[in-house]
Amino acid sequence: MYHLGLYFGTTTSILSYHDGQHIESFKLGGVTATPYIPSVLSIDKSDNSLEIGKAALLNQGNNDYEVYTYFKMLLAEQNSEKLKTHGYIQQSPQTIAKQYIEQLLTRYRKEHGINQPIQYLVITVPEIWVREGNHAAREALKKICTELQLRVKLLSEPVAASVYFAARFKAQQKHEFQGHVLVCDYGGGTLDLSLSAVEGDQITILEGTGKGSANKTVGIAGVAFDQAVVTRVLNGQTTIDKHFHKLLREFEEHKITQTDKLENSLKRYQKNPATNKKIFEIGDHQITAKDLTEVFEQLIQPELHKALTEMSEYLQIHHVDTSHGETFRVVMVGGFSNFYLVRRTVKEFFNSKTDADTRFHTAFDLTDTALAISKGAALVANGTFKIDMACPISVGIRAKNAFLENEDILLLKKGTPLARYQQPQFSGWLEVGSEKTFNTKSLKLFLDVGSGKRRSIDLKGKLTDFIPNPNIHNKWQVGFAVDDDLIFTLHVKDKQGETKTTQLGNLEEKISGLHISEE
Repeated sequence: MYHLGLYFGTTTSILSYHDGQHIESFKLGGVTATPYIPSVLSIDKSDNSLEIGKAALLNQGNNDYEVYTYFKMLLAEQNSEKLKTHGYIQQSPQTIAKQYIEQLLTRYRKEHGINQPIQYLVITVPEIWVREGNHAAREALKKICTELQLRVKLLSEPVAASVYFAARFKAQQKHEFQGHVLVCDYGGGTLDLSLSAVEGDQITILEGTGKGSANKTVGIAGVAFDQAVVTRVLNGQTTIDKHFHKLLREFEEHKITQTDKLENSLKRYQKNPATNKKIFEIGDHQITAKDLTEVFEQLIQPELHKALTEMSEYLQIHHVDTSHGETFRVVMVGGFSNFYLVRRTVKEFFNSKTDADTRFHTAFDLTDTALAISKGAALVANGTFKIDMACPISVGIRAKNAFLENEDILLLKKGTPLARYQQPQFSGWLEVGSEKTFNTKSLKLFLDVGSGKRRSIDLKGKLTDFIPNPNIHNKWQVGFAVDDDLIFTLHVKDKQGETKTTQLGNLEEKISGLHISEE
């Protein structure tokens, strides 16, 4: 009970633990409560007292409280207008996230009568954060845990789900799973597809893709879908006010509690659009199968299909036979994966025709679809499974060689065991030649995430912010390292051996003027 797994979700968080015999999920508020704890924190304006979870959610729209949501997906957000839109004026998402985690662990210890500190906490985070370059969010979360004096490991959400699948498969089938697992993790803010090789209690991570960021919404996942449906029935209203929040809560509750009714209505509509009718109401507004289908097809389906198509390329690269359930499983987890149109899209992609298709048998029930990530994290916290981590992206530098030609120097290679990169991998020596060159020399960092995608960060004009002892008589080596939490660090070492280290993070925000490009 001192080794915990925390699914730190955009809309809902789940805390799981091992009670000595089984993996259980904490129910905030006692045995009559549910393990689904809203990722919401409220501050009473009169005395600054805090509430989290359902109690905080009920304060939304009450002017006596400051109520904060979506802090996970806004951890690295620097746009003040976007933060203001979500109510972050006096408080930052980092501060709120820290208070939320602290309150959650305090309540867990109090309700279980635990006086000792938590010994080990595995927190799951979206894998897509690394692949989309959102390193700053991961760094911010690790910093929060350090400030709370927690011994923490950050673990990919779909990897945790793979662990739970392997454990449940063994318990149910009485033998270990040997094959490949494709996890489709669709939550409130992110879509993560992750391919792993599973050999009993050993998980080897092979590939990942998905979707996390979006310009106008909190990701393109469950939250964005819910908001888009409410906006549609309000005839395009985009102002997120008290009334909007009320309708959003009602819609979310109906979507979660009326899963079977939604599925049946959507199936009928797919076969015959003339059957379109009211499924339920939010406020005075009707929600129909047509509303849900059209919003899904316009907003969600294109990104989901794009991610599945990219993953299919990886399946071919790794020679994965996707035709047999004995050695290949698709595991769908996360709250939004329970939505019928998501499940149908994924099944259709793999040409799955019936519920008897063993490739989609996950060895746990629909309830565990939402709990699987947290429970898998708890298994890792208890040392039940071994995770073989590989570097998820390739990282290097581009500089001019002796012939003044651009040359790519690869420092971290995607797919290489992570243990090899705990210490920095350095390039050859770089020199500037003159004071003027400090501002004119071209040096680019590049991050290759797969499928031909490259993100480049040009340090031109900003070299002195990253290098130790900048003078024309010195020279430097540029290196990168990555730790078990997938925190990437840039290391620049001069000829005397002095090193300056910078976490990769969101460099364009840390140091203004950097040019970031996507290729």
